[in-house]
Amino acid sequence: MNRLSIVVMVILAVSLCSAEGASAIQGMRGSTWGEARQEIPDHGDNNLIVDTWVRQGIDWVKWGDSAALNTYATVRLKWDSESLDWNNSFGPGVGIALDYFNHKGLNASWGMEYIWDRFYDSGRTDQKIILYMNWYGWWDLKKNRSTK
Repeated sequence: MNRLSIVVMVILAVSLCSAEGASAIQGMRGSTWGEARQEIPDHGDNNLIVDTWVRQGIDWVKWGDSAALNTYATVRLKWDSESLDWNNSFGPGVGIALDYFNHKGLNASWGMEYIWDRFYDSGRTDQKIILYMNWYGWWDLKKNRSTK
């Protein structure tokens, strides 16, 4: 474990345990995402793929009902039935994000995450920093259609 990862974990632990930090907590949002897929026809591959993560965070600052500064811990899992090393990993991570959400159909996050990927077959562990922007949107064409 390198020095940066230790510093990040200590800062998160002190923030969570301090009395002042506990009173500053605005929320404790969590989320999960996952996908399991099998391509048909499989053309001889017959490869089942599972990709998922769980994220539990703490909102430290909120701007109305639509944005928050969030620190979080995460666990990620990738698995495929062909046992390809690059697609079979498990590991924790920590991160910080600016999350935007609205009730009309858009969620977006900008952030930085430090992850430890442990690969099953090779036993290799990759530690890396990821800068990201992700989004999720939804709509209902019938509901959003104007009625005159």
